Amino acid sequence: MSKETFNEAVAFFLDTTSRVPDDAWTNEALGVWNVRDLVGHTSRAILLVEEYATEGTTRSGFGTPDEIAERGRQAGRALGDDSMGALRTLADRVLALAEGLPDDHPMHTPGGVRPLSRYLPSRVAELTIHTIDLANALGMDAKPPRECVRATLYVLADYAVREGTGAEVAFALTGRAPLPPGFSVVP
Repeated sequence: MSKETFNEAVAFFLDTTSRVPDDAWTNEALGVWNVRDLVGHTSRAILLVEEYATEGTTRSGFGTPDEIAERGRQAGRALGDDSMGALRTLADRVLALAEGLPDDHPMHTPGGVRPLSRYLPSRVAELTIHTIDLANALGMDAKPPRECVRATLYVLADYAVREGTGAEVAFALTGRAPLPPGFSVVP
């Protein structure tokens, strides 16, 4: 996956978010999140590239679902009154940073140190999935870029294999067996 795919995922997110009606920011979106919270959480997929490239992480692990939900709410509030302006500023800064980093630049994540080229696909997956969530919450059609979908499927397939459910996912994708209700490859 190239840095260009990350750029496409960011652009997909910004384009979709730019279409949020002014009166929809407090509408329900996904689970415990309203639209602002979901946008905030999704923006962290961009912000973490900068944080993990320059500072590393002090957290051990990714956090509980409640901690993740709260970080999303905080990120949504931090966007302020000009959410799109804040998002564009963040995107410009992080895309420029990522473009200037070598593919083997160490990313210090809660899951360990990985090279940038192995970390970016997870950001593309996060951006792609949550941008589709946002579009669905707003009743819009989501048209993610093809390479973003490809990268997302690779990330999800890798999760499935690591979690021991790769065969079940392969069978579901080929129409041989359905997945159980509530099934997810994301731990």
